[in-house]
Amino acid sequence: MQKDKTLKFWDDFYEQEASQSNATEWILQPSESILQSIANHLPNGGKHKILEIGCGNSSFSLQLWRHLQSIVNEGGKIREANVIATDVSSICIEQNLERDMRHTIQPSNNTSSGSFHYDVLNVLEAPNESLSGKHAIVLDKGCFDTFLFRSEKTKSGQHSPLIGKLLNNVHALLKPDGKYIIFSPRNKIKAIRDFNGFSAAERSRFDSKDNEIGTLDGRAVKNDVVYMHVCTKNNAYVNVKEESSFRNQMELPTDDKCCASCGVTFFDFRKGELMSGKGLMYWGRRWQGHVTHCK
Repeated sequence: MQKDKTLKFWDDFYEQEASQSNATEWILQPSESILQSIANHLPNGGKHKILEIGCGNSSFSLQLWRHLQSIVNEGGKIREANVIATDVSSICIEQNLERDMRHTIQPSNNTSSGSFHYDVLNVLEAPNESLSGKHAIVLDKGCFDTFLFRSEKTKSGQHSPLIGKLLNNVHALLKPDGKYIIFSPRNKIKAIRDFNGFSAAERSRFDSKDNEIGTLDGRAVKNDVVYMHVCTKNNAYVNVKEESSFRNQMELPTDDKCCASCGVTFFDFRKGELMSGKGLMYWGRRWQGHVTHCK
């Protein structure tokens, strides 16, 4: 759970922002191409749930919901989705509601097109039954970066417990094969690649020279480039308190440990290379990736 002083910090921050009548977009102002890149990760058919964490005083999710209203399939129906933007600060959510909900959101036809709303959510608290395992996409524009800024690795190179708790809660929010989509100026986020709860982590680059990217925030983006990291939920992963959530923090297997799928031993997998220095982490990650994806 976030400390009371942290919660007060964000409430005070948004109290000071109360005079801001327009949405503030951290990192980037989403364009149609950015919004469509998110929509492309929704499964076909049905009505899907999308949840944004750490929305701040952004209208990112509202713009995404409106974009989904414009997508019409061959049968003439719009893309249906229930979208909820959340933040830990109740002050922030109240301001967003006052700013955006004065306008009635009308679907483009008379059929149900899903919904959009704001709500308070502390992403460091385990999700309740009404949220757990329900979301096709968990959206993040700046939230994970904030936690990375607040936390540090230990001297042994391990990821902080704060990051582990965040990722485990995101994993719990996602439905099977759901996607955690992060927009960040960071081209590499080692924690999401090390996290055992994701079966894959892909990255797309958006450059400001592309007129379709939208306006970049110079406070957060220094090189005019933003990355979209798409992490797919590993359905087989179970969060066990006594065990590490990260690959690089797991104990290395013995030389005679076999892959359950192909039978290769850890020794043969690394072709007999001795384990020392950086090779410990390198071969540990390679082996974990192999046993996870080996068919």
